Amino acid sequence: MTNTSPLIADGTDAKADVAAERIVRHFQAQGFANITEALIIQIHLKKGSRAEVEAAFEEAHEQDKAPPLQQYFEIRPYGHFADFRSFAEAKSAIHSDFTLSLRNEIARVYFEPAPVVIEDALASGTKYDVIMKLRDNVNGYAVAILMNDPDASFLDYIGTHLGSDWQKIMGNLEFASAILGSEIDLH
Repeated sequence: MTNTSPLIADGTDAKADVAAERIVRHFQAQGFANITEALIIQIHLKKGSRAEVEAAFEEAHEQDKAPPLQQYFEIRPYGHFADFRSFAEAKSAIHSDFTLSLRNEIARVYFEPAPVVIEDALASGTKYDVIMKLRDNVNGYAVAILMNDPDASFLDYIGTHLGSDWQKIMGNLEFASAILGSEIDLH
């Protein structure tokens, strides 16, 4: 089987990069001008049932430890768009920029049906504010999008943009996710 979506020299997928840019531009067009980065990741379950994985994540959380991501999941950056850094820079900073709050929710992102939107209200700078899953898993993979607004919390906009309709924005994103699904060939 050949991959119809060629890899770019930096290791991202050309179609996933286009999708990441479309997602950023979508939010910018909705009035979220400071959203400048989207990192698309694939999440694959290595082993375990939902109950087993959630119990392990909960136990780690109760013990104030990092969740056992590597034990249960393979997470692969797949596509990227940013106005301020390259894929290589984002990938090298993922351990610090993919916050503990968002990592603690990977089991939820993987197992729950779409849409799933989780915010880290304390994220700042280059740290990701939101992880979104806009479509259900395909071929054993979940596709999630890490979004970054270097200046503020992503969901703070909901309260500050009078007239903004979160459900309408989510509806538009669900439409955008259909485009994303057709652009990214999971393999």
